[in-house]
Amino acid sequence: MRMKWILTSLLLAVSPFTLSAQSAPNHEDALLDVLVWGTHMPIDPKPYPPVLRVEVEQHLRRAKAYRSKRAKPTRPNERIFHTALVNYERRLAAVSNDPEASALAVAYVNSLRPCYEWEGLHDCPERDALFADKYQAAHPKGPFGEYLPLLAAHRWLCASEAYDYEKQPAEAERARRMYEQRLSTARGSRVLLIRAAAERLAERGKCFSSR
Repeated sequence: MRMKWILTSLLLAVSPFTLSAQSAPNHEDALLDVLVWGTHMPIDPKPYPPVLRVEVEQHLRRAKAYRSKRAKPTRPNERIFHTALVNYERRLAAVSNDPEASALAVAYVNSLRPCYEWEGLHDCPERDALFADKYQAAHPKGPFGEYLPLLAAHRWLCASEAYDYEKQPAEAERARRMYEQRLSTARGSRVLLIRAAAERLAERGKCFSSR
């Protein structure tokens, strides 16, 4: 079980080339996975209703157009971490048309310094969730304001599952309550793309889609 968690978390965090060869089990999961993991996840916009399909296509175009200014590492052992940082930037930049979104995405990632390997434990998803909550409280009307409740909800759910694995039921329940609160906010988003992904997260109730 622990090895499955480690491998799955590592792949989702830093292996876009491996994941892009896989297929999401359905288009609902594909949309959610693209938003919470990144556009290296496979998605076909065609199955979605017309209005939602337009938003999916716009999201994908913004992600494709994003160009990170982060310096590329010269050491091979630093490339995985660099890829994780750029993927995180792109994920944030893709959620908004705001011209400042790209620069703010870089600042967000630089402050967070996200993990590139979760190792099946609660620390990394909870760290993502806490940072998203803190950023949202400080910038409620910023370009990520509609997106961060969804991201935080997902990461709190992942942390809750990890706490369950670690046999810390009280912490698992605390993280689940945080997930439910953030999910409620995301389900009321003004953005259809976010609402649709939040509804799928509510239905799935799991950190990872079944692959």
